[in-house]
Amino acid sequence: MTNSNVRLAILAALSPALYISANTAVAQDNTEAEAAERIQVVGSRLSYRTATDGSAPVDIISGDDLAASGITETARALQYAVPSFNFPSSSITDGSDAVRPASLRGLSPDHTLVLINGKRRHSSALVHLNGTTGRGSSNVDLNAIPISAIKRIEVLRDGAAALYGSDAIAGVINIVLKDQSEGGSITANGGQTYEGDGEQYKVHGNTGFLIGDAGSLTLAAEYHHKNKTNRAGLDPRQQYPLIDGELDPREETFNRLNHHVGDASFENKALFANFKMPVGDSSQLYAFAGYSDRTS
Repeated sequence: MTNSNVRLAILAALSPALYISANTAVAQDNTEAEAAERIQVVGSRLSYRTATDGSAPVDIISGDDLAASGITETARALQYAVPSFNFPSSSITDGSDAVRPASLRGLSPDHTLVLINGKRRHSSALVHLNGTTGRGSSNVDLNAIPISAIKRIEVLRDGAAALYGSDAIAGVINIVLKDQSEGGSITANGGQTYEGDGEQYKVHGNTGFLIGDAGSLTLAAEYHHKNKTNRAGLDPRQQYPLIDGELDPREETFNRLNHHVGDASFENKALFANFKMPVGDSSQLYAFAGYSDRTS
């Protein structure tokens, strides 16, 4: 065998190895390029996203779970069910005692978008002042929506500003109303604090009606009354000037429990209705409405 033939045989034997090595290098380069070009999306319009897809799953809390918690306020029940959802109790905060703000991920209350059946819920007219949570903001009153009207609550604990706007920086809460066409329930709750104050009782329920062949109308109502709580201490200050170096006798009869630190009393009445009816094979007629009146 000549030298030229030997060289050709060696090159032919090495060619597959060189080809495999080249392919491996190209694959590694592509992987590094994909890792370097990865884009993080805040908010998405993709229709196939489910409760477990993506880096920020959606928490889904059923209405039955909220009712079974025994908690009488919608926002308070969410606090115990959703991580990073906070519903603080403030005192001496003017109107914030009646319309308490809730926050998601520690951000301002007006940075959480609240939807009902996928539609924006209006915020309250109250602007929080003094030292309350979310000072200077105006939040959605979640407690105006009775638990008996809720089918489930979906909570996105991630920013969705790209999809909804700046009011969804902290996340999105979507409240889906019940849409049953028959049956219903009624529940009564009552209790008080260990200190013997803060007595409360609540009656709420829902019922459904069949409209036509496949439509439904669901009504939910709630009445909630709660007395105030007070954890203020005694006022030790001197109220009257000394008389010849002696305490004024009125100091002994002065009411030292003269200020309030605790929850305010309130009375809340709410009524919600949810209607839907199929129109043709691919359309639906729907409407929902709510009424709430709170005295505090």
